[in-house]
Amino acid sequence: MTNSRTQLIRDPVHGLIVFDGKSKLDQLALRLINTPEFQRLRRIKQLGVSEFVYPGAVHTRFSHCIGTFHVARKLVEIIKREMNREGKNGFDENKANIVVIAALLHDLGHGPFSHTFEGVQEHRGAKKRHEHWTREIIQCATGEIWPVLLDFRSEFADAVADIFTTEEPRDIYHAIVSSSFDADRLDYLRRDRLMTGIGAGAIDFDWLLEHVRIGQVRLNEPDAIEDDDIRVETFCLDMKALPAAEQFLLSRYTMHEQVYFHKTTRCAEKMIAKLLTAISDEAKTSKSFSKQTGLPANHPLGVFFSNNGETVENYLQLDDATVMGSLSLMRSGQNKIIANFAARIQERKLYKTLDVARLSGDDQGAMVSKCRTIDKRFSEKISSGDVIKDEKAKISIYTKIGGDDERIHKKLHILVAGVDREISDISDLVKSLATPKTFTRYYFADEVDRNAVKATHSRRSL
Repeated sequence: MTNSRTQLIRDPVHGLIVFDGKSKLDQLALRLINTPEFQRLRRIKQLGVSEFVYPGAVHTRFSHCIGTFHVARKLVEIIKREMNREGKNGFDENKANIVVIAALLHDLGHGPFSHTFEGVQEHRGAKKRHEHWTREIIQCATGEIWPVLLDFRSEFADAVADIFTTEEPRDIYHAIVSSSFDADRLDYLRRDRLMTGIGAGAIDFDWLLEHVRIGQVRLNEPDAIEDDDIRVETFCLDMKALPAAEQFLLSRYTMHEQVYFHKTTRCAEKMIAKLLTAISDEAKTSKSFSKQTGLPANHPLGVFFSNNGETVENYLQLDDATVMGSLSLMRSGQNKIIANFAARIQERKLYKTLDVARLSGDDQGAMVSKCRTIDKRFSEKISSGDVIKDEKAKISIYTKIGGDDERIHKKLHILVAGVDREISDISDLVKSLATPKTFTRYYFADEVDRNAVKATHSRRSL
C-alpha cells in the first residue's frame, strides 16, 4: 500500500488536488483511480448531452468523482473542527475514511448518459438504480475494486459498499455523502457552472464551509409521537451564512432551469432514450439483431439488453463512447426508428420543441387542457415516436437529480439559537421557490407540426 511519492492532479475547480505519499488513504484512492472500473468514468460525461447546447460541457464523471473526493476530505476536516470547537472527543477516523472513499466511488454505477439510461432501464422494467450498480461493481469478485479495498482492510470493503444502499443517514460522517451539503453537490454545482459557462449561479464556497456546523435534524414527521422522535446529526449552517445559503439553493435552481432541464438537452435525452429502447426491443425479440440495428451480434448494447445479459461485467462495457461511436453503424440498420434517431443524433438534427407552459402563461389548468388537445391530435405520431411527450420536468428549490432530495435530511437547515430550522421556514426567498413548477414539452420530428400547434394555440390565447 505504501508509496512515498506525493502526486498532484490539476483541477479547473479546486486547483491542485494532492495525494500525499505518506497517507495510506490517499494512496488507496490512487490505486482505486487506476482501476479499469474507475477509468471507465472518463468515457461517461457528467452532463450527458448538454454539450449539444453548451460546447464546453464535456467534463466527465471521472473528474467529478475526484473533485468529490477532494471536497469530502475538506468536510472531514470540518467535522474535526466542529468537534474541537464544541469540546467533543471521539472523532472516528475509520468512519471518515469509509465515506471519503465512498465519495470517490459514488458514480461508478452510472450507465451511458447517466439518468437517461436509468430511465430506459425503468421503462424496460429493470428498476435497479445507479447506486445499486455501484455497490455491485465494488463487490464484484472478478473486478479490481474489491481486492484493492480488501488489501486496505478486510471489513473496510463491505463498509464502503454498504454506504450506497443505506436508506437513512446514520451519523455526521454519512452526511459527507448524503445531505443537503454533501461533497457531491458541492463539487458538481461549481464544476457544471464552470464548464457550461453559465454566468449566474455562483456560490460562496469558502464562506459556506467556514460556517458549517453539526446539528441534529428530525427524520420523522413533526406531528409524530414523542417516542418516535428520530434525529440524526448532519451538516447545518449558522445564521451568518443565511444569505450564502440562499444563494447556494438559488444556484441549484438556476442550474436546473438553464442547464439540466434545458429544452434542447431534454429533447436530445428523450431521443437517445427512444434509440436505446428500440435497440433493447430488438435484442429481446429479434432473430436478426444485426440486420435490424446495424450493430454486430456481440455489440455491448445487444449483449446487455439480451435475456440474462444484465451482469456487472456486461454493464461495465457500456459508456457514452460505446453508444456515440456506434451511431454510424446504427444508421445502416433496417429498423427505421433506430436508423432515423441515430442519424439525427449524430448530425444534431433534433426534434423541435413546443413548451406548453409558455403557451399557457404557466396556468396549470390551461396547460392540462392544451395537452389533452395535442395528445388527441397527435396520438398516432406519439405512438410512433414522431412526437415525444415530456411531462416529468419539475423545478423547485429542492429539485431532484436522480435522488430523493425532498427527504428531510436532504434539505438545508439553519441553526437559529442552537435549534435547526429548515431554511424555507426563515427565508421568504427560498419559500417562494419551494413549490414545484411543472411543465410539459412536446418534441416534434416535423417542424411543420410544431409550428401548426403553436400558431393554433397562440391564436386561441389572444
